[in-house]
Amino acid sequence: MAKAWITDLWLKPDSPKSVVRLLNASKDATKAGTKIPDEYKKAKYGRGKRWAVQWREQVDGVPTLRAKNFERKTDAEAYATAISDDQLSGRYINVDDLNRTFEDASREWRASQHNARTSSTNQYDDLLRTYVLPQWGSMTLQSINETNINEWVAALREATAPYSFHTKKKPTKPTPKYLNQIVNVCFGGVIRYSLKRGWLRSDPMVDIHVSRNDNDPEREERRKVFLSYAEVEELAQAALRLPKHRKDTVSAAMIRFMAYIGTRPGETYALRVGDIDLDHLRVNVVRSLTKDGGRNWTIGPTKTGKPRRVAIPRFMVDVLRPLVDGRDAESYLFSTRRGSGFIRPENWRNRVFNKAVLAAGMEGIEGLRPHSLRHTFASLSIAAGCDVRTLADALGHSDVSRTLNEYAGLWPDRLDEVASALENRRASALMLSDVVPTTNHAK
Repeated sequence: MAKAWITDLWLKPDSPKSVVRLLNASKDATKAGTKIPDEYKKAKYGRGKRWAVQWREQVDGVPTLRAKNFERKTDAEAYATAISDDQLSGRYINVDDLNRTFEDASREWRASQHNARTSSTNQYDDLLRTYVLPQWGSMTLQSINETNINEWVAALREATAPYSFHTKKKPTKPTPKYLNQIVNVCFGGVIRYSLKRGWLRSDPMVDIHVSRNDNDPEREERRKVFLSYAEVEELAQAALRLPKHRKDTVSAAMIRFMAYIGTRPGETYALRVGDIDLDHLRVNVVRSLTKDGGRNWTIGPTKTGKPRRVAIPRFMVDVLRPLVDGRDAESYLFSTRRGSGFIRPENWRNRVFNKAVLAAGMEGIEGLRPHSLRHTFASLSIAAGCDVRTLADALGHSDVSRTLNEYAGLWPDRLDEVASALENRRASALMLSDVVPTTNHAK
């Protein structure tokens, strides 16, 4: 059954065919009207467009009548067919939503980010204001297509795209990671939200590919530093020796913790004593330290918003025991020297980590930073035989594809091992079934 129908606004439904033919053949409705009896004319005869396409749509759950007028019946029929087809196929978009602008959609998308960390929502606001809304804000969602998105991405790469800064500074060419944040995370977030709400018929970003990785593979890999066991211990010992007035056991423990347990630096700073279960060799990672967009640090959810439980190697028990025993469960595991507050990341990096790097003679290792300890955990785990699913869970990655993208090159090539295992299992299976395995095809 058709979802849309056509109504003649000039002639009544019971008009004779001869009257209809007369009006259809006339180029002047006024002249034709002198020959058409008034009993067949509607009140709007000769005024405005003759043909109306009418249909009903749901607006906030209420059936609402919609209409659009046309001068020619053929145009009305084409429009009615399109409306009916869209409604029957599920592609139909309400009239109000057809005119919805990107800025309107972005406000609803932002209001939906209930579980995002404060640092993330602040970044969304910043990217929307500076790069996304200047380009797309006033445009309707229906006018966004693959072509104009590709043109925008190219302009962003060259720092020629529209922008809006609070200061007089000029935009610079973004890093791949920052470009990904603008296009995929922020702009793409609004597009994906609009698709879910039925405001878009199709995804204009389906063939838009913006990688978060550096276009220079060698430079991207240089940013990942993987320390050996000996180097981790050298770095921890260097941190232990740094302060002249006391041994910095807290910093040494932090270095070993991130390298052997794999928590993110922000998660490490936010750990409480009660999160450590030495009896069962487990850590509950439930929060992270992040910046609120300004200079203030706040405690919030983990990066993915999901808590996780990770393993503690048995040799770390002696390292952590002095930081746990006799302390309140709500105290920070790695606390400041004075008081029980959390360690400020910038202070620890500048005053401890960077100095420990120099003291350990590792200043020549390009890209070495606190996050390198997490990369180190990944590399040591893979070398110990850890599979990708288990590693992804330990690292708190929301998808194993993220783990593979980051560390695929570290897994050893096991093709020969697999082929050998297949050969051995095949031979055993055939022997059990009394089938003699052959190695050559019969000639």
